[in-house]
Amino acid sequence: MAIGQIMQFSGASIDKYDAVREELGWDGEKGKPEGILAHAAGSMGDGFCVVEWWSSEGEWDKFFAERLAPAFEKVGDIPQPQVTRFEVHASYVAS
Repeated sequence: MAIGQIMQFSGASIDKYDAVREELGWDGEKGKPEGILAHAAGSMGDGFCVVEWWSSEGEWDKFFAERLAPAFEKVGDIPQPQVTRFEVHASYVAS
């Protein structure tokens, strides 16, 4: 089942997000995580927010364990995000 999630990183600048993306080697289709269906990120108040849609919770878990957690550790000073996760009931992707 597809999942959506919202991750809010308070107290970190969007520069941290950029550094993690660079560490992942993710630029468009190059280095794109397997199983990700949509991704958006931006600054908010005192931090940044990431909104994602994944084909399954297992794909997210694999990406987090194998790639994202090590990138967070290498970049350093990434605050624990507030995470809201939900099963995707309906979706629309513009062409």
